[in-house]
Amino acid sequence: MSTTAVHPHPRPRPWRTATLGGMASYLDGATIVTVGMASVILQKHFALSTWSVGALNSVLMFMFATGAVVGGRLGDLLGRRAVYSVDLVVYAVGVLVVLLAPDQTCLFIGVVITGLAMGADVPTSLALMAEESAAGRQSSTVAYAQTLWLAGVAVTQIIGYFVGDMGMTGAQIMFGHLLVVSVVVWVLRRGVTESADWQRSRTAPAGRPDLRSAFRKPYGAGLLATGLYFVISGIMPNTVGQFGSFLVVDLGHSTVRVFSLIGWGTMAVGIAVALLFQRLADSPTRRVLMVVGLVSLAAGPLAAIVGGYSLASLVVLFLANTVAGTWAGEGLYKVWSQEIFPTGIRSTAQGLTFGAARYVMAVFGLFTPTLVQETPTLFMGILIVLGAAATVIGLLWLPRLPQHGLAGPEDGQVSGTAPTGSGASLSGSP
Repeated sequence: MSTTAVHPHPRPRPWRTATLGGMASYLDGATIVTVGMASVILQKHFALSTWSVGALNSVLMFMFATGAVVGGRLGDLLGRRAVYSVDLVVYAVGVLVVLLAPDQTCLFIGVVITGLAMGADVPTSLALMAEESAAGRQSSTVAYAQTLWLAGVAVTQIIGYFVGDMGMTGAQIMFGHLLVVSVVVWVLRRGVTESADWQRSRTAPAGRPDLRSAFRKPYGAGLLATGLYFVISGIMPNTVGQFGSFLVVDLGHSTVRVFSLIGWGTMAVGIAVALLFQRLADSPTRRVLMVVGLVSLAAGPLAAIVGGYSLASLVVLFLANTVAGTWAGEGLYKVWSQEIFPTGIRSTAQGLTFGAARYVMAVFGLFTPTLVQETPTLFMGILIVLGAAATVIGLLWLPRLPQHGLAGPEDGQVSGTAPTGSGASLSGSP
């Protein structure tokens, strides 16, 4: 796929904007892992059953999904800045509720608020990153969000290693990390201006973006393809990220602290994998990375089955998951979403597909702890089948879709015709 955006006007400090926007992905990854680890740590303190552990993580995913759908649409209607200048305040309030939660009910309420706010931030921030990227660097800039997502996971796992055996205090420290980062990022974001592409799309002849446009030609096929792909390819990375500590404790018969230690190694690999993807995202070589990632989607759970769910086999699963999540999972989905949809519906479309995927992940997560405990081979088999399905969509469907998001901003409004000029050169990377 051709992967270069054309911007007629230079962007001021595009990588600063990308970093502040990409911190939504940092907090996304950090929140998933924090809630996943904390739900295990707090099992005794809040008398959480196995079902409650799954429910807490599923509630987070449901709220992420709802927030993404609503926030994505608002990002196209009101502007990127209108959303990302508010949602982190709400996010911080949610985290604070979790920190002070005296019982299970308040814990769930805090997770609901946190998930809603985080979900709203992601599609809007990714759209801003794409629209404010330097010329020829749109895909690399969006891929940077995945690097930050992995950084959020890595930092959380490091914190978890040191506080994982501290009970309630340890969980509060982990959520405290989320609170501090969200407040700092919110303060720094106040200096970021509105997306120039979005402002121009508002004055274009097509006018105000229509929600129905996302479901019609020429964008409907892209909405269906990206949505299906993220649903199918994202379940394994999300499951391992969310329930990694549960897998290590229940299948590997180890501890949360050991899981955090394993996470250091896998995340070091993950950062390297993400940086390579970021470097090659605007080149044809990206397809090679995608193929390796798709193979990893099936190879990881297969290794766990063959290895008898030993700690070593779970490490292989985590490594495969790290590669798959960036090269063929959420990292690739984020890049494709910016390339396929124009400015006028970019945030809306990504909010819909991101939300749909997280709804499915939430339902899957609700049953994950029980499946892992009672029928781990069936659980891993499901992941293998999903990996095969993602391979078909990723190789045969998505690369054939037109790239409406790579046109200049004057062509980026919602219209009934495909934009021209999307065949810009495949340049290098930062």
